[in-house]
Amino acid sequence: MQECPRCGGTAEADPEHPNARWCLSCWHAWTYPQEPSCGGSLPRLASGLRVLRESRHLNR
Repeated sequence: MQECPRCGGTAEADPEHPNARWCLSCWHAWTYPQEPSCGGSLPRLASGLRVLRESRHLNR
């Protein structure tokens, strides 16, 4: 169990939302920050590295 940031009461995990908590005293609900996800730059980076690898012989 954790502590409520609003009233200091005990808080439990919300069974319907895995990242949410709610206070048993004041019914305040909050969520923890989500892990940052990849914004889609990884596929562009991988294709850019492949192009550099393919054109590497041109620089020699």
